[in-house]
Amino acid sequence: MTVGLRIPAKLPAAAEAYALAGIKVFRVRRNKTPYANCARCDRQSSLYVKHRPEACQCGVPTCHGFWAATTDLNLVRRWWHEEPDANIGAPCKLNGWAVVDIDPRNGGRESLQALETRVGLLPSTTMQITGGDGLHIIYRSPGFELPGLGGPGIDFKHNGYILLAPSVHASGGRYQWAGAGTYLPPTADWPETLLPRKQRRAAPVPRAAPRHRFPPLEPHRGRPGGGRMWTVEDLVQHVMDTHEGSRNNAFYFAACRAHELAEQRLIDLGEAEAGLITAASAVGLSDTEARASFDSASTRPSDRGWAA
Repeated sequence: MTVGLRIPAKLPAAAEAYALAGIKVFRVRRNKTPYANCARCDRQSSLYVKHRPEACQCGVPTCHGFWAATTDLNLVRRWWHEEPDANIGAPCKLNGWAVVDIDPRNGGRESLQALETRVGLLPSTTMQITGGDGLHIIYRSPGFELPGLGGPGIDFKHNGYILLAPSVHASGGRYQWAGAGTYLPPTADWPETLLPRKQRRAAPVPRAAPRHRFPPLEPHRGRPGGGRMWTVEDLVQHVMDTHEGSRNNAFYFAACRAHELAEQRLIDLGEAEAGLITAASAVGLSDTEARASFDSASTRPSDRGWAA
């Protein structure tokens, strides 16, 4: 069984849990803006002194937004004692992350399907469901600067920051980790196909496709609205091929897509469930854990269709 970091439901306790786990955090207001800078660092102030944020020595613990992020437990406790309703921000690059941020309200779902059609399926990794029913797909930082936009409704976040569960969205929805609801450190690197062209390695020599472990339900065809249509075989293979640190996320993704395709009458849900439960057992997930995650996927219609 994969063990993750169980995140408390209260914001102050959750902030402490992240800090104890080595994740740098800082306070964020409900409108997603960091707390104010000091006068020496405020460009609108007459006392402003030009300097790089990371080199700031003003001593104000919330100065420069995400550059103030810390794992100092005493400081974290003080911040959330002062503002117990403050959301939890985490800088991406400073935590070794690079994030694909999907906003369905601005066409992110359709853009993701188009992106995967162009570059292939994105690797399975840590995922967070945002309070606005979007998705954070979190990879390990590539060590290179990344473009900011991946298409309408898709941001590539590297130099910026994201909010962490259980932060509250302006809509009232809370952020939550996908699958079992626990945080798992990302184990997959930023996809090479999303790197700037000059940073990509030479393409490897193609290998023969592996034999599938399960017979296909139906041949591949385009899905309604464009993009690749998954079969039960694909979903099962996705779970079987994932590495140990991402098993829960890979299974949850496959379960979400199974429910989506079943509602469109493109696959048989019972066959998908049986195949996925078998695959889960093969990669080390317990039957109880897998069935709970499969059932959980059925209650999140807005998540279905996401790629892992």
